[in-house]
Amino acid sequence: MSITELAPAKLNLTLDVGARRPDGYHEITSVMQSAALYDVVTLETVETDDIVVECPGTDLPTGPDNLAWKAADVFFRETNIPRTGIIIRLEKKIPSQAGLGGGSSDAAAVLRGMRRLFSTNVSDEALETMAARVGSDVPYCVRGGTALARGRGERLTALLPLPMCWFVIVKPPVAHSTAVMFRKLDEIAIANRPDSDAMAKALEIGDLAQICRLVGNVFEQALPEDSEVFTIRRQLSRLGADAACMTGSGSAVMGLFRREETARLAARELEKSYPLTFLAPRL
Repeated sequence: MSITELAPAKLNLTLDVGARRPDGYHEITSVMQSAALYDVVTLETVETDDIVVECPGTDLPTGPDNLAWKAADVFFRETNIPRTGIIIRLEKKIPSQAGLGGGSSDAAAVLRGMRRLFSTNVSDEALETMAARVGSDVPYCVRGGTALARGRGERLTALLPLPMCWFVIVKPPVAHSTAVMFRKLDEIAIANRPDSDAMAKALEIGDLAQICRLVGNVFEQALPEDSEVFTIRRQLSRLGADAACMTGSGSAVMGLFRREETARLAARELEKSYPLTFLAPRL
């Protein structure tokens, strides 16, 4: 038996990072948003007791270091369902090391898919608890939509949906290591911080103009002035984006557009220089 789940990209409308905690994680505050750029995750049961991850055309790990593998393992452990063989096939569309949560979203899709595959009555809350054991962004990716995340990302508050808009997502050739970006952030003085609470209030009243003004990512302050991230931001603004910033720890940059046609034209122009350019409405 096999089932398929879509794993949407995660964007950060705001992202602030606090001090490193005793457990090694950082406190974060972020308004997160799903976008219609998807990996496709297929789960199939087989007559073994192995978890196998297949991800053709990539150099991603396929064993316990892969979050999708870890999600399947956690699901079996937490539900006490007799362990059976699972093949997890990942069709990757979301770029890696981009700050788009592709690995976390794949893991969340595995958890949702295994709940369906084994016809269990695991609640959404229990699934999010499992997700927190897999990775920091995985609980949000289980839930999706628009949400305020705190703690290391696992404490979620649902927010009213982002008004309809379109994202142009651009992944430059450079990749960002999340661990390295956190380390760089620890070494600098933060000049200003995105206001996630104000963003939540703007979402409550559906004020898209104010939402655009509040978009921001503290990780940008850890970048050199000549970073390609800033080049792409300027190009997005020139092409009509109402807001633009890096998402997650990068290196992808998102532009938020109120008008679909403007976004479509911007994506067409940017993909001439950046092949990994995507047009995605908000979910």
